[in-house]
Amino acid sequence: MKTVKEEISFDRELDLSGLSCPVPIVMTSETVKKMKEGEVLKVIATDPGFERDVWSWSRQTKNELLKVEKENGKTIAYIRKTSEGKEPTIGYWIRFHALGVKLHLRMFLLKLNPFVKKPDHFITFVAISEGTRAESFLKGRKEAVLLPIPDEIDPRCGVVLGVRGEKTAKEIYELLRKEGFGVESIYRLREGKYERVYP
Repeated sequence: MKTVKEEISFDRELDLSGLSCPVPIVMTSETVKKMKEGEVLKVIATDPGFERDVWSWSRQTKNELLKVEKENGKTIAYIRKTSEGKEPTIGYWIRFHALGVKLHLRMFLLKLNPFVKKPDHFITFVAISEGTRAESFLKGRKEAVLLPIPDEIDPRCGVVLGVRGEKTAKEIYELLRKEGFGVESIYRLREGKYERVYP
């Protein structure tokens, strides 16, 4: 028996092949914003982080992610605009880009400063927004610093909380998990290599 691939009808198609994070999710959001309620957008992207980004974006904006599939190295997503859907403003995306610049500058300065103890444990998140929320929640705790995710952990767009010491990392991880934050794992940096240590 042949398996028939489910076809979803769509109103608009957006091919973002070759574009890197965060451009695909920004363009997806801006396109959905201009569509009518009930219309479906088909998005094609090659960025490896797009699948995770579009799931997170869909939850945040309350637009319906009908289907995500992989085909020849591409991620294809079908999104239906809903009545309760609320896409971020262009101001949000400007702040989003500014955050990326700020975090990379923070990482650069951290590497240059010989007087600061460098983080050796890194808490990862399901989405960038979860990391930035965690940073606000932990405001005042100097032992946790928000940084861009090292390529060795994940080459996609993302953030991590850099922490000194495994005990402190686990304590913060469990606190965030208990409070409902989308934490993933803890990685340890040892002799230039990152290894997952928890959970």
